[in-house]
Amino acid sequence: MRIKEYNKEKLEDKSYILCPNHTSDFDGPILWSSNENIRIMAKKELFQNKFMAKFLTKMDIVSVDRSKHSGRELMQAIKYLKSGDESKVFMLFPQGTISDINKNALARIKEGAFVISALSKTPIIPVFIEQPRVFRRSRIVYGNQLSFDVLDENGKIDRDKIQTARLLWQQEIFRLQQEAIELENRPIRKIKLNKKHANNNQG
Repeated sequence: MRIKEYNKEKLEDKSYILCPNHTSDFDGPILWSSNENIRIMAKKELFQNKFMAKFLTKMDIVSVDRSKHSGRELMQAIKYLKSGDESKVFMLFPQGTISDINKNALARIKEGAFVISALSKTPIIPVFIEQPRVFRRSRIVYGNQLSFDVLDENGKIDRDKIQTARLLWQQEIFRLQQEAIELENRPIRKIKLNKKHANNNQG
């Protein structure tokens, strides 16, 4: 994989949550290899392969059961980000699974990242990653730090604020995608998804 990163100097020496778009199973490993002290959330199905499970464990991946919504993973992420004084990087994909951000309904974008950000008081860094291809260079563009207030006065999740956060993150990914085009004066390659992921655009 050939990767060119832009705006990485924006990543200051402090804790933040990386929130990239998600077009490939390679997204996580590429960003893991490029960022120090990073912890990633990934679906538990990836751990079913023994070889992959060993690799993911080494990467300090947090297994997520997407069929259950107990909130355990969210609390685990919040506890991790708030513990200690050293800087930490947490990453999860707001789209939830591989899909084309350009075709996503807002309902496709999950609320987890925004809730973790609000409760841990950790900013979000949107990231655009061009779908990786073997032997072809892909662009990664890091965005501006965003902070989201998605809680009401009683500390409960405010649905209207969540919807606003989804829209702001999506718009920033679109902006970064356009920036990637302008940085190299060439279009983003067309996203290719298999049948399993081709229609993952609704919530």
